Amino acid sequence: MSLRTYYNLLYIDVSDVLRPPGLDVLVLLVASLGSALVTIQPVTSPVVASRIALDPTLFAAALFLAVRGSAGMAYLIQSGIINTYLTYPIGKVPLAVLLALSRVFIPSLLVLGAPLLILFLLLGSVMLKAPEKVFGMYTAFFFQASLYGLIFLFFALRSRSQSTSGLLSVSAYFAYTAIALILPAIGRSTGNETLTKVGEAMYLPEIIYSSYMRASVESWQILLVPSLVTILFIFVVIYFWRRFEVI
Repeated sequence: MSLRTYYNLLYIDVSDVLRPPGLDVLVLLVASLGSALVTIQPVTSPVVASRIALDPTLFAAALFLAVRGSAGMAYLIQSGIINTYLTYPIGKVPLAVLLALSRVFIPSLLVLGAPLLILFLLLGSVMLKAPEKVFGMYTAFFFQASLYGLIFLFFALRSRSQSTSGLLSVSAYFAYTAIALILPAIGRSTGNETLTKVGEAMYLPEIIYSSYMRASVESWQILLVPSLVTILFIFVVIYFWRRFEVI
């Protein structure tokens, strides 16, 4: 398989994911919302500004990944387009990697980057105080979005149904969010510090934000979500390679 073949197929699938109306409208909305939330407040910290802008953007990214990533992937399967992809001189493992890139990683990077771009234009003096911390917050949100997106992508491969994958994806997002809120509450009420820390670590942006605010954070808490993303990515690739059969 040549790199050109891989690039051409990646370009085709990314173009399908990002086709209008979709990302263009979403990026405009989240960028406007994020910049508005920050500029209406007297924010002087780039970390705080990034957090305020990216928190609501993460929900928009998860919604986009559920619709264009998961349900869109299910449509490729139902319509037989995935069969066309497989006619290219490309193996199932490279194709699985390509689909993860186009359906999860690239959209996450673009959606989450939109409000930060606006902030650098509007509040450049603030954001440039600590660009490395802004990048750290952006990376944390990217890993969190990628975690959701890979779960959604698996639902699409498993269900092969647009409606089912979309419903499961949205349900999984709210279930994960609820667990991440409930576990620390249970841990604090029962005095179980481990349970509290696990629940907190399920939301990486909060952990990175706390570390920048000089709160006590353990290294495994920072690594939990990136590790889950790595494991899920490998699992999705193996599932597509060994268990997924075209219709």
